Amino acid sequence: MCITPVKNRVRWYGWLSRLCHICIICLVSTIDSAAQAEVPERLNSPNAKYSIEVARGAADSLLLSKGRQVVAKIPASVGPVGSFFEALWSPDGKYVAINKQRSSRPGGDEMWIVALPTRKLVRQPDDALWNELDEREDAYLGGKHVHEIGGKVFLILTAVGWENSRLRFKLEAGFSEIEDRYLFEGTFNPSDRKISDWKISKTQS
Repeated sequence: MCITPVKNRVRWYGWLSRLCHICIICLVSTIDSAAQAEVPERLNSPNAKYSIEVARGAADSLLLSKGRQVVAKIPASVGPVGSFFEALWSPDGKYVAINKQRSSRPGGDEMWIVALPTRKLVRQPDDALWNELDEREDAYLGGKHVHEIGGKVFLILTAVGWENSRLRFKLEAGFSEIEDRYLFEGTFNPSDRKISDWKISKTQS
């Protein structure tokens, strides 16, 4: 009978332990990659009547379909495969709010609101909402207007959820020269296009 020296057995166990560790890391990486690949690029309404789909090509877009027929096309930079994509359908079935990450850079999220019966955009990303903030007295913090606080402004606009017929949203504003970030929260009524329930808070990034 051959007896393996203790020293050799220790080396063998050490090599086997390292091999198992490498296998576990590879397995975790594979699971993470699979999870990223499983991010849906087509989202259906609760009643399966409508769907929103990411379309990639020379000109990226979001497609709104009713059944199998495309009824609206939203030109948009849709971001990399596996990036954040969400559709929030209103309880009354009249609207859908769409969150889509367009890039990995700051300010890389956009929000749309589409009226389903007319297939028209009710609200487009960033600028229009920012202009409304511009006009409000409570957008002044520390005696200065938000866009004067520190360098380039990065905006991230996100729909949060529906409260009856109103959409709750949040707008994060970051600045290139300071650590402070400002969070604006409110509700948007698609029927009259008015914003209410403003809340403003400040955090550090």
